[in-house]
Amino acid sequence: MLQLHCTQKVREQFGIRADRLAESKTSNAALGNWYVNLLTIDRRKTLIFMSERTLLSFLLFGVKKRSGVVLAELFVNGLVQLLELEDFTDPAIHRAIGAGGQLQYSKAGNRKALGNLNDLQQLYTLAILEEGGFSHCNLLEIIRRMNRMPQRNIGWAYSIELTRDAIAT
Repeated sequence: MLQLHCTQKVREQFGIRADRLAESKTSNAALGNWYVNLLTIDRRKTLIFMSERTLLSFLLFGVKKRSGVVLAELFVNGLVQLLELEDFTDPAIHRAIGAGGQLQYSKAGNRKALGNLNDLQQLYTLAILEEGGFSHCNLLEIIRRMNRMPQRNIGWAYSIELTRDAIAT
């Protein structure tokens, strides 16, 4: 079972009411639970997702408030796309998502994880704006670069390498 720990901004954007929130639990999924926040980069609403366990992260931009858009679907599709681009096998991708594919929403409450998410947000924003915004940057390359940066909170390891280890057979 995976949980998406959503910030208040995300809950408001996607209309996730308090009665739909699960109590925060530790996940037994390979990559753990995920944190998600909504921010504005280059005048576009952007979602940032980060694995609590490995700090693997990715962005989805151009988020609009529409009925029928489900945060869980955006997350799963974005994660699958990221892992495919990183040459993970289909069985590895299934392990990353979780066998049942069940996903719950909960409040983002872990201050350490929120601090990591905030740091990544700033790095992504700087990298995108430095390259001229979304219309001029290579977003896939920026995401790859961010996941290949040593992270202090995971022992100076690389997020992508921890992810490979976590979902290896």
